Amino acid sequence: MLLSRTPQNVHNITHFKTSAVKLSYGNAKVATDNFTSLKQLGEPILQINAYHPNPKAKHLSAEDMGGLEPTIYLARKARVMLTRNFWTSAGLCNGTMGTVKHIIFAQNQRPPLLPIAVIVQFDKDDYIGPSFCDNMPNCVPIFPVSSQMHDTNGTSLERQQLPLKLAWSITIHKSQGLTLKKSWVDLGPSENVAGLAYVALSRVCKLTDLVIEPMSFERLQSIKKTSNYKFRLLEEARLNTLAQKTLEDYKTKLQ
Repeated sequence: MLLSRTPQNVHNITHFKTSAVKLSYGNAKVATDNFTSLKQLGEPILQINAYHPNPKAKHLSAEDMGGLEPTIYLARKARVMLTRNFWTSAGLCNGTMGTVKHIIFAQNQRPPLLPIAVIVQFDKDDYIGPSFCDNMPNCVPIFPVSSQMHDTNGTSLERQQLPLKLAWSITIHKSQGLTLKKSWVDLGPSENVAGLAYVALSRVCKLTDLVIEPMSFERLQSIKKTSNYKFRLLEEARLNTLAQKTLEDYKTKLQ
């Protein structure tokens, strides 16, 4: 059944190339796919650097700083994703996707400084609140926000950045919890994390909304070769033994 969704077997593959979110197995692959799509827009590409009051914060990852990237690249018409929750009841939450319409800078400022705001037109049915633009639905200004942590010495490390990232392609890990209209899944050569394939293949509601590569029965079985899977089997065996012993002890007490 899954083999029927490989690129060579999907009849409307061109539609997937233009509308599907690509789910990939690694950060490097995602970055390459996104930058390729960004260049294909033919729009000026802006490098936006985060502001760090303490230079030490520059070296922290986005995961350490509440989803804020040290550097992002944007352009008009770029597909982006929110990395923060703003107004969840209206659909503005971590993972909501949209398209950049405008990038607004203060007078006499330019990249790589932070803009005042980025106007994003969020996807229909995902955002149900009012629009910032009278002549364009679902538009919301996204402003720079701050995230802060303390290092082992108690020093405060802060980052100010737009809570956005490019979203033509995202990691399978980042896609957890998302429901996508269409997805193009690149599983990679092996199952580096137990459950990776399951997460990737369950992001859409219908099989016909999915394209999968590379796909073979051997690739799906590759999970059996991972150390994580072997440890998982050992842990399940340990828990089963413990459950059986608990049940026997309980029966003994009842007698």
